[in-house]
Amino acid sequence: MRTVLVPLDGSKLAECVLAAVGRHVGPDGPRIVLLQVVAPVNPVHLDRVVRTGPGRTLEARRRRAGRYLARVSERLARRGLRTRVVVRAGDPATEILRAAPAERADLIAMSTHGRTGLRRVLLGSVAEAVVRRASLPVLLVRGAAMRAVRRGTPRRSRRAG
Repeated sequence: MRTVLVPLDGSKLAECVLAAVGRHVGPDGPRIVLLQVVAPVNPVHLDRVVRTGPGRTLEARRRRAGRYLARVSERLARRGLRTRVVVRAGDPATEILRAAPAERADLIAMSTHGRTGLRRVLLGSVAEAVVRRASLPVLLVRGAAMRAVRRGTPRRSRRAG
């Protein structure tokens, strides 16, 4: 394995995948490509788009994404890991799938919110779309589970083992 593509959305939940990847990648291991996809128009910020124009808003979000990924990259570099930062604009699942061959990725590693039922239907799942359409292996890490591991094993699991 030469390259692992790690899509991040800026949330701590998404960053949970970094712990899993970091355990399996060392200084001589594969390069980690940190990717953030910026959607062209975010309905939550529609009022700002109207005031400033869609191009300037998108460009500002691209710059913010780049700064965020640079900070993550610096943290990984301090652990001796090789990284590259990529910011793309568009539909997240589509751009993740386009970035994989462009970066010559052997694996896509990403966190999932683990939504089920109506929330999944309404909000969709980038991770599910990537898994269904990817032509290379995809490692999914459930973000909530990784946070629980960092805090310590849940009580009921200790009794079971």
